[in-house]
Amino acid sequence: MASIQSFYDKEPAPSKPSKHHNPENDAFTQAEIEAVRRPLTQAWRPHGVYEEVTIAELQPGRAKYRFKARIVNFSPATHGRGRSALPENFHMLIVKDDTGVILLKLLSSGSDHEFLKLGTLVTVWTGFVADYSAAHAAHSNFRIPFVSLIIPIHPSQSSTPCIRFHDETKPSQDTTGLCRIPLDYDVSTSSSQVPGLMSLKTYISSGHDDNPDARVLVCVFSVGTRLTVWSRDKQKELELVEVRVFDETSNNCVLKLWEDKVSSAKSWIANQTVLLITNPILKSTRGKNGLVELGIGASSMVEVDPACPDADWLRHMATTRTRKESVYIPIPSDILDVETAVQGSPRVLFTLADIDEYVRDAPEAVFTGKLNLLIAGVSIMEICRKRQLCCFECCNLPLYSHNATATCKNCLETHELSLNPKIIGPLTDETGSVVAGKLVWSNKAWTELLFGNDTPSSPKASQPPATHAVSQFPDRIRVKKEDDNGYDDDDRHFLGDDIFDDLDDLDPFTDVQTPAVTEQTQTYDSWKVLTTLDSNALRDVEEQLLYSRVTLSFGWSPAVGRLCVLGVEW
Repeated sequence: MASIQSFYDKEPAPSKPSKHHNPENDAFTQAEIEAVRRPLTQAWRPHGVYEEVTIAELQPGRAKYRFKARIVNFSPATHGRGRSALPENFHMLIVKDDTGVILLKLLSSGSDHEFLKLGTLVTVWTGFVADYSAAHAAHSNFRIPFVSLIIPIHPSQSSTPCIRFHDETKPSQDTTGLCRIPLDYDVSTSSSQVPGLMSLKTYISSGHDDNPDARVLVCVFSVGTRLTVWSRDKQKELELVEVRVFDETSNNCVLKLWEDKVSSAKSWIANQTVLLITNPILKSTRGKNGLVELGIGASSMVEVDPACPDADWLRHMATTRTRKESVYIPIPSDILDVETAVQGSPRVLFTLADIDEYVRDAPEAVFTGKLNLLIAGVSIMEICRKRQLCCFECCNLPLYSHNATATCKNCLETHELSLNPKIIGPLTDETGSVVAGKLVWSNKAWTELLFGNDTPSSPKASQPPATHAVSQFPDRIRVKKEDDNGYDDDDRHFLGDDIFDDLDDLDPFTDVQTPAVTEQTQTYDSWKVLTTLDSNALRDVEEQLLYSRVTLSFGWSPAVGRLCVLGVEW
């Protein structure tokens, strides 16, 4: 009679290990470990034929579909980190294309949070589509608007469904224009508007009341630094990024991104990235610094750079506004040839009217020339009282300081500053004028305005206009006469050459004449001496510059939109 042991094969006797046997080969290889830990990074080939469809064409049931969409909201896997109506160990992704919205239930591997970003393009393969209301009957208290279908995805080498996250930062990608049309938007006519779209001012005042379909179109003004905030409700520290947003009606709103959504703002560009937010959350109308605070809820959708005329108009408005309000604009060295403009031939002398006419006739032209202008105003003392002698722009916010270097309070980076162009007031000629702050000055131009044009090879050549004027008329010096009422600046005295050397204390630039002939001057950084002078010396510089006539070597480029001062001739 056969025993039950006869139905089982006997295990072979263990063989003796070879002397060349490596015990490490008995374990899993590194590739096998990565395949389990990071399944989304592994190569996956579709098994069978998948029909390419849009989200609106999906039907519940078993079928092999493939479609592309963009992430508009997500809730990362909790992994038991707290109470949530969502199932643990699953990422809940809300994705949309040009036709509809669907929910993806993605099994988390614990190391795939880096892929979850708003606006990321994904490709989804699935063999089964479920009805969202039936699949989540147990979680009826958690509903997502616009979503009626759900797709479960368990990434593995042998699974039918799969998802791929596209990296659109690579130059070879040609998918940047996919899935960007807002829902229910009629692309057949240019006059069509996004349904439910309202301005920020309208939404803040009354549009947020019981309006789940409210939409606001905003442009990113600045992206704040990553902060760590203690949460009393969750009793732990949370990461936070505040994104300043605006539209044509309001510029005092901030969008708060928490935890896993913080990384989404890393690729957003100030004055270029446009966000279409459906059903945002109005957290506070009087938040920090008087800003209105907006948030993203479970039923919200954030579309990054939507393709519609309203978004194009807002982006153009932001660019125009930036050119008008920027306090610092760098000169594009790859577009304007400084040496040709300053020393090249021919050097054409323009008037302000000539430039205006030439730019209007050829708006795309890039050219250089000369301008002979009168300095009709100088505001060095006024700017210094405000501690704004030097300026820069970082994180799309103005950065002012009385020193040549300063640290941005937003990103904590230290920057080299430039002189504030508003210290020079209107410049005029016989045909027109340029208002204060509208010229873009190079460091070379600032140095030549203060120290003259000669190459810094001798102390005399390094003299600024104040001492340069003194050297031309050594017998005529303005001095201060002390009387019972104090100093009278209006009295002029004519002194001889024999006592000229005794009046060095009257020169506001005495301390910089000797060190001016240094390598620092060769790099046109001598304008920084202005930050070390006291108020009396700065007042003397202001008086010497006022009503002076100078010749400016300028350049014009439509990429800048302003006249760039490349050099100064006295």
